[in-house]
Amino acid sequence: MESSTIKPLLPWYRRLDQNKGFLLALVSMAQMLDIINVASVTITLPEIMRQVGFRVDQLQWVTSAYALAYGAFLLIGGRFGDLFGHRRIYIIGVTWFAIWAVVNGFAKDPIVMSVGRALQGMGAGLTIPPALAILTTTYPVGPERTKALAIFGGVGGAGSVVGVLLGGILGSTIGWRWIFYITAIIAFIMAGLGFVVIPASLDTSKAEDRRIDYFGIISFMLGIVAIIYYLSESPAVGWGAAQTLAPLLVGLALLVAFVVNEYKIDYPIMPFHIWRSRRLVASCVTIICCTASLNALIFYSSLAFQNVLKYTALKTSLAYIVHGVGLVVSVVVLTKLVTMVRTKIIIIVGWFFIIASGVLWAQLKADSSYWSIPFPALILNFLGMTPIWLCCQIISVADADDEDQGVVGAVYNVSLQIGTPIGVAVSNVIANSRNSATAAGADLLRGYNAAFYSVAVLGGLGLIATVFLAPNSDPAAMSQAREGTKAGEDAELGSDSIGHPGKVETARNSEDKSTIEVSPSVSLDKEKRNQQ
Repeated sequence: MESSTIKPLLPWYRRLDQNKGFLLALVSMAQMLDIINVASVTITLPEIMRQVGFRVDQLQWVTSAYALAYGAFLLIGGRFGDLFGHRRIYIIGVTWFAIWAVVNGFAKDPIVMSVGRALQGMGAGLTIPPALAILTTTYPVGPERTKALAIFGGVGGAGSVVGVLLGGILGSTIGWRWIFYITAIIAFIMAGLGFVVIPASLDTSKAEDRRIDYFGIISFMLGIVAIIYYLSESPAVGWGAAQTLAPLLVGLALLVAFVVNEYKIDYPIMPFHIWRSRRLVASCVTIICCTASLNALIFYSSLAFQNVLKYTALKTSLAYIVHGVGLVVSVVVLTKLVTMVRTKIIIIVGWFFIIASGVLWAQLKADSSYWSIPFPALILNFLGMTPIWLCCQIISVADADDEDQGVVGAVYNVSLQIGTPIGVAVSNVIANSRNSATAAGADLLRGYNAAFYSVAVLGGLGLIATVFLAPNSDPAAMSQAREGTKAGEDAELGSDSIGHPGKVETARNSEDKSTIEVSPSVSLDKEKRNQQ
């Protein structure tokens, strides 16, 4: 009688969704896949131009189309995950990404590739916010989440190394098309694993109102695309040219309409209460400055390697290995450091490294060896970028409730996306003001070195923003409080297990009851956090 009540052990493939390690690896791969796709394609642009038939003035759309669609769909991916389940949107996004990666691999026409890149970027925009939300809703605030976010960021850093190497190696051997074939295969595998590794309970949304804010979606998409288009295209065609100025004005009008709509509507795609978090505001402004300085440096260092120092594409990609590997290693060290030192202090120190990196790059000469300037400058850069990147990612989602994790992650990633064209645009203006249209070889250094100084200036702006905007305290008290309320659940499920759906539901039901009983104190705690 007693033996008949014992439930049989589930097959191994039915127990994959009970391990946090597998889950962390899968969602981190989404971050890595996106960065690989961008970095590897950038390295092979000359070959893509020749084989697909792009004109020189069209080639930028291989990267711009992807970036525009990615930025436009981030908020949609984040909010839809909050409304309809992060697991479901993650799987849809990865599958969509894989389909269009295959199309791009076979593309033989510029229009087909440009459209395919845009639709592939759409898949990435639908994937990254749910991936981050799955991570933050699985790991509680505190050391456990800090470690998970560090791994998430570290895998992204590894993606930059893998992407650069993959682009250089494949472009020089079997061809750039295999970049898309390989990423498609990986993405299809990830979509399949999503069904067995991500718990089905993560398709259960806590949102009570699931109406869709269609006007908010359309106005935000078109508005953010217009802004990114203006920042990306203006350095080439002119900041006051009708071709870019008209979309900018339309984009600004759409974003104003978006803000008004979100303020008035009962079911906004971007709830305004998320902006009560000073940590979110500070992390978004800081990361815009960080990505602006980083992309300006990468853009002009790549040009300096190839146009001045005469490196090949493969040698250029190998030159960045120290940057990517250093980023991964420094993430491991910082994972422990952020538990002992305030994130504001860590970020401020990081800015000084970035400023020093830009100043050192500006000393580059035509006869400089790799070891004299580029190598130490890249080391200084990752020593500055890694702490800023990691700390901003941790604090951006620290104050968000579970039902808002997707949209908060999306807002943060939109900030990441906006920083990229800003950095390149600012450095372009400065470099072009110093270089003539006929400059070549060593003569280009005058403009390039000025652009490197702009990296230091952007770092200085980020330093000022951090000093005045970042809170002086980390959410340690909040972490301890949340860990205390979840102690019973953690004890039941185990630290390395997500648990059976039935157990998870029971734990959640008990947690919901306790939340209702202490709601006044919880509200007061949130109000105190938002005032910090």
